[in-house]
Amino acid sequence: MTGLLEVRDLACHYAVAQGGWRKPAPLRAVDGVSFELPAGKTLGLVGESGCGKSTTARLVLGLLPPTSGAVHFEGELVPARRNARWRALRRRMQMVYQDPLSALDRRLPVIDQVSEPLLIFAQGNAAERREEAAALMASVGLTPNLFDRYPHELSGGQRQRVVLARAIIMRPSLLVCDEPISALDVSIQAQVINLLQDIQERFGMAFLFISHDLKVVRQISDEVAVMYLGRIVEQGAPEEIFQRPAHPYTQALVSAIASPWLRQGSPRIVLEGDPPNPVEIPSGCAFHPRCPSAMPVCRQQPPGLVDIGAGRTAACHLLTRQTSGTAC
Repeated sequence: MTGLLEVRDLACHYAVAQGGWRKPAPLRAVDGVSFELPAGKTLGLVGESGCGKSTTARLVLGLLPPTSGAVHFEGELVPARRNARWRALRRRMQMVYQDPLSALDRRLPVIDQVSEPLLIFAQGNAAERREEAAALMASVGLTPNLFDRYPHELSGGQRQRVVLARAIIMRPSLLVCDEPISALDVSIQAQVINLLQDIQERFGMAFLFISHDLKVVRQISDEVAVMYLGRIVEQGAPEEIFQRPAHPYTQALVSAIASPWLRQGSPRIVLEGDPPNPVEIPSGCAFHPRCPSAMPVCRQQPPGLVDIGAGRTAACHLLTRQTSGTAC
């Protein structure tokens, strides 16, 4: 293993009741995801709602048991059950949630919540824990008059800074950010992104960054993975993904945003229909019902991720044929 985090063929399936006498059907929330994340780098994970991004994040942290596959962190297998070894790993793997108010306990002053991980892992005495929490809160832009306030007394941006301070107080190696700016105003979003980049530079943390905002993902990521219905369909450097999207789904995502790296006059690609029901995923390529370039083979055989050059991989029969020189 070469990365801090290695994910191999990770899957998470749920049994969904269908009513009557019918057997429960499998819902493939995540279906064979693989990637590596080196220390100190950022992997951006993008895709439509329901594609499995947040489930992948929880699988990585061991908050959900995988149906199959494995997650290795710092060379160790992340246990499927929450045992002592899992707790030891979790102090080096932390998560920043989408809604900071829901992530905080409304009954406790925020400085007590920031120092709580130190208490859980028996670090120092009460005075030392408070001193360390206060110093860290100040470093993320919180003033001392906010330390003893309750979450509902803070703004959204202030609450997210509290959540960040709590997540990094144990100096983890990996920070999983699940839509950390979507609940914030645009001006505050920029401040939080700058803060995240500063934290990464200061502490050398790796980020798994999940977001719908492709412009933010482009700015913060060293590599980008695009998910569709539980699978990664394209992965590569941000410059390649956003300047020359290869997979038809990635092309549609990129065409939907106003961005200076798009060619002038680039057409907007409007996908027909909605994503398929994950309980009834179409045969072959799951994207073929919405793909404007679908071929007969797309309805019959699921494509695998293949190298398409420039350090990029994609799962598309059209790209496989172009790469091999086979006529379509």
